[in-house]
Amino acid sequence: MRRAAASLGWALASVALHGAAAGGQAVRGVVLYPDSTTRAPGIIVVALDERGDAVGRTLSGPDGTFDLRVPGAGAYGLRLLRIGYRPTVLPSLSVPAEGIADVRAVLQAQAVSLAAVTVRSDNVCGSTQDAGRVVAQLWEEARKALTAAELSAGTRLLDAEWRAFQFTMDRRGTRASEQSVLPQRGVTEHPFVSASAESLARDGYVIQDDRSWLFRAPDAAALLSDQFAATHCFTVEPPQSLRAHWIGVAFRPTPARARARDIAGTLWLDRATSELRMLEFRYQNLPPEADDDLIGGFVEYAHLATGHWLVARWAIRMPRMARRTIGGAGIPGGGRDDRQVLAAIDVAGGELVRIRRDGVSLFEADPTLLASDGGTSTRPARPSNCGAGLPPGVTLSGTVSMAATRVDGAAVRVAWRSPGAVADSVVLATVSDAKGVFILPCVAPRLLLAVTVTAGDVQTGPLLLGPLTDRASLVEIDLRPGPPRQSPALRWRRGARAGRASHIERIAQER
Repeated sequence: MRRAAASLGWALASVALHGAAAGGQAVRGVVLYPDSTTRAPGIIVVALDERGDAVGRTLSGPDGTFDLRVPGAGAYGLRLLRIGYRPTVLPSLSVPAEGIADVRAVLQAQAVSLAAVTVRSDNVCGSTQDAGRVVAQLWEEARKALTAAELSAGTRLLDAEWRAFQFTMDRRGTRASEQSVLPQRGVTEHPFVSASAESLARDGYVIQDDRSWLFRAPDAAALLSDQFAATHCFTVEPPQSLRAHWIGVAFRPTPARARARDIAGTLWLDRATSELRMLEFRYQNLPPEADDDLIGGFVEYAHLATGHWLVARWAIRMPRMARRTIGGAGIPGGGRDDRQVLAAIDVAGGELVRIRRDGVSLFEADPTLLASDGGTSTRPARPSNCGAGLPPGVTLSGTVSMAATRVDGAAVRVAWRSPGAVADSVVLATVSDAKGVFILPCVAPRLLLAVTVTAGDVQTGPLLLGPLTDRASLVEIDLRPGPPRQSPALRWRRGARAGRASHIERIAQER
């Protein structure tokens, strides 16, 4: 019997606060939000030389401060990357030979909106430099999150609890056996690691010998590499029905690697915040007897309030092969034929349980998704529909109309405030289809919602909605343009559909 192994792991390390090496040149400073007062954590700070090449990068800390090493004295530019916003470019600064340059950087406020992104774009192979506009925009936002995830490793101490798990499930993926869970606690550095980008491009993602298969998956560094961009084609993946608040950058091997054991998949981004939520992938060019829709894996990402980007859940699903004898002396014209067949699917993975810092909770996993030792659930082998840290909630659906005509392409944005938060902490967004219909799963129940709708030059509210209590709620949104220089009116109507009634409480008044 041939067994499969996954090339990945959780690493435990003692992590020190980052800083420039003694005696070296550095750029130190603080990053502020556009209000010029509030400090901004988790901002990527890139140093550029006189030719515009990146020569150093770091991540601003929870207090907005950063400490960035540069190669030596001289003139450098700074480029600040904030997920969901256009880059902020600062004027050139001089770093002296004997010391350190201090910087006070204020972010620009020009947002990147993915809510209204369509799926009509060019397929791009072998490079992302000449990509179509939409592909380039999505890929740039994904790269920001991957870069932040890479820089988060080894920068600041976090008290983490996580689980490594492995089990076998049947070919239908409905029942688990041989399941074991290893709980751990400590300080993470690189929670999800992979082989180098050079090795993956050279040797492929599946390595097979006479006795075993080794399945490999990319980490943030591999996905950011020139090798990955040069060996894959990119296009836009439309939202799925259960993930209407996401839009994807799909990738597949270039024609030159059509026979390589590579991966194809999708990087999913949140349409409202532009944040990276998940990587899903499948292995390409496996032997026919080992190929199955379940063979592949996923990586889910979590963005913490401290600015950290971490892998929250991951799993690789691998074929377990067995030898079966087909035929025999009793079969006319037959004889015995020994064949390798797919007998089961081995799963290996890990998941964050909680993250704390200084006694404050930064992340809590949805307990319904966690693996249990000896359990029969296969949920840890599947990605969530809502994303790490966002448990399933209410599905809010409805229609957008204007002057009795359904509106195609209206951006619907829903925000809410988590208990104890001082500002809206969760935002979801989607776009209405040609019939004016929109669907937003994963909306929080029992909380007050703020809804904003944008259709062309017409923009609403926000208006308050809820709290919602049913598993599914339906609403009709009527955009009624008002007099010039006035906001349009937004009308909520109670709706019903096939046995499920809407429970929409209209709070705001029409203008």
